[in-house]
Amino acid sequence: MNNSNVSEFFKRLITGIILLICFAGSYLHSSLLYQLFLGAILILILFYEWPQFVCYKRIDHIFYTLLYPVSPIILLLWLTQMFYTTDPYLPLYPFFVAWSADTCGYFVGKLIGRHKMCPAISPGKSWEGLMGSWIGVFVMHLLIIPRITLLSSTIITHNILTLFAFSGVMTMVAFWGGFFLSYLKRTHNLKDAGTILPGHGGFLDRFDSVFFVTPVTVLLVLIFQ
Repeated sequence: MNNSNVSEFFKRLITGIILLICFAGSYLHSSLLYQLFLGAILILILFYEWPQFVCYKRIDHIFYTLLYPVSPIILLLWLTQMFYTTDPYLPLYPFFVAWSADTCGYFVGKLIGRHKMCPAISPGKSWEGLMGSWIGVFVMHLLIIPRITLLSSTIITHNILTLFAFSGVMTMVAFWGGFFLSYLKRTHNLKDAGTILPGHGGFLDRFDSVFFVTPVTVLLVLIFQ
């Protein structure tokens, strides 16, 4: 690594730790504080990041905004309201998937990523990074799904191959979340969606995969509940 890469890595690391402390601290404190935290993130996105991609004066853009990013946050709030006390790992499941995929994909891609997937839209994503994401999500599932009551007794956990295949599906969902935002940024000539999180960009840059995984999580809840 050269000096600029080292500096960027430490900025990303420190910002990630601070965000994780705020995120985990609010969730452990109470359901109310966590929901207020999510609401504050949505407000920051709607006022400071999302206007770079849409015009609120257009009806169709308001509709797009309700689909993304408003709906995923509402679904996260619903998961928290429904399962915070009865199945406390479940409201965090979209974050477990997205951040496992992002973190493992980032490090594997940096270390051995040679074959780019779509450099014109997302130059940082490689096939090696995608495989790293898949393995990371699989390991996360081994650790977390036994602690999620709603998922622990479903077909997902019947055998290791089923769980591995399911991990691949969720990895692709997370990947498309990141790819979607990358496409929006490239079409608007932006490197990042914001600057509030040094080393990461904005909250959209950090939550892009979460916003795609969340509706799928809610669908799983509706199927298995």
